[in-house]
Amino acid sequence: MNDINFKQQTFSLDHVFFDGLLDKLAEYAQQIRQLVGNQRVIEDDKSFDSSACVHIIHSGRIYSSFDNQAHFYEAMAIYNGKIWALGSLEEVKHRVYQSGFIATFYCLREEEVVMPGFIEPHCHLITSSILQQWFHFGPFGFGCQKSQFMSQYDLSYIVRSVMYLEKGISKDDWLLGYGLYSQLLLNDEVKTYRDIFRMLTKVNTHKPLVIFDAAKPFAFVNYAVLEKVHKYLVRQHYTITKLDFYRMVEGQGGLVDEQLLWLLEVLPEHQLKQYCTHLFNFTDQLLSHAKGQGVTHLGVVDSHPVALDLLDTYLQKQTEIHVVNATSKWMNEQSNTCSDLPDIDSYKAVIGNSIALNIGEVGYLGFEWVQSYHGQSTLQPCQTLIKQGMNVCLQSGFPLLPLSPLRSAQQAISREMEYAPHCYMTKERVLGAEQCFTRLQSLKSISISAAVHLKISNQAGCLAEGQHANYVVLSADPLHCKNKDLREIKVVNSAIN
Repeated sequence: MNDINFKQQTFSLDHVFFDGLLDKLAEYAQQIRQLVGNQRVIEDDKSFDSSACVHIIHSGRIYSSFDNQAHFYEAMAIYNGKIWALGSLEEVKHRVYQSGFIATFYCLREEEVVMPGFIEPHCHLITSSILQQWFHFGPFGFGCQKSQFMSQYDLSYIVRSVMYLEKGISKDDWLLGYGLYSQLLLNDEVKTYRDIFRMLTKVNTHKPLVIFDAAKPFAFVNYAVLEKVHKYLVRQHYTITKLDFYRMVEGQGGLVDEQLLWLLEVLPEHQLKQYCTHLFNFTDQLLSHAKGQGVTHLGVVDSHPVALDLLDTYLQKQTEIHVVNATSKWMNEQSNTCSDLPDIDSYKAVIGNSIALNIGEVGYLGFEWVQSYHGQSTLQPCQTLIKQGMNVCLQSGFPLLPLSPLRSAQQAISREMEYAPHCYMTKERVLGAEQCFTRLQSLKSISISAAVHLKISNQAGCLAEGQHANYVVLSADPLHCKNKDLREIKVVNSAIN
């Protein structure tokens, strides 16, 4: 057992466990790839039909780009999926009619605005689609889609969730979960991982239970799982008694780091095959959800050979939004990355002189960082990076955090700990106030800066004549609402061309 490495690190989706999971799925992917492909059905796009004639959007603010100031127009004409004209309504109508076109009109409501489509620069698409088939035990609901942090996120919530969810799964299936923010469960009664482990093992269920932590390579398991793992270890000639094995895991509070690979050897084969069978359907759902959040371009960073193979198969058919393979962007530039950059998902979040920050961690892991030895010095230094000449864009941190560019923009402005004891005053909840984004910087970071990061600024990130019309219609003006309301703005419509 001494060959197990217990080092602490962020539980990135690049972890060896997820590589092992994809290796396992490779055994089934070859057999069912065609079946899965045939099952994929994408509904017709209900966005504006801009190919039959010129479509004019007008009577509101149409933000074309964000830099040192916001650039906006009164009207925008779209023809054949591209922006034909920008200007006042009279100017746009004159150009359209002068060219002999027929026009249809869409009048914005008084409070609505148009802006470039949001760009999510960093997503493990295939791995995330697998995890969508598990249950999310974070403070955002089982689907990880809540707008606000769950106020009653504690150990009793986790226990109640396990008891509720295990009733709805098949008899022979394991209950698998992820995204548990264990650090947020610790209090006067729950002091260590061992306390969480003891409580979960007392849950009245005979089903094997595995819940992966959000921040560390760690899994809480029950004794039904440990029994199967120990039998596997015996078959592999590990010389450890069942009692000693149980004591070791109890002492740790669960399985740690490379020990997670043992789970892959005992997971039911039918359940692994099921993940592969439904993989593309869940990928469709994920992209549909992203579109509903205003995302027009998604940068995928899948690098495992199996994931790349599945991704290539998936992208042979039409997708709901533009999927950009960011892997090819960073692979030739990784040698140029700065060694003193903050500890982010991985070096794949850095492309040349550009970085994609998971700002959501400030809100949900900020309290843990404040308590750590390095304190606030470890928090994402947004303004400092910009001053150093870096192009800074924001990633949502999906699937551990909700996929929501507007949420990321709001958190970059406030840098507020959304989870902290009530004794913390309002000002104390702002982590690194000097690093807060301005409103313009936050909107730039989810549009043109993200496009620059993915090297697609010639086709996305701003609205300009001759460019493809990838835009969103929002229910309120993101430049003139209250900071706390920014994440609540609804996406009325989106167009992907």
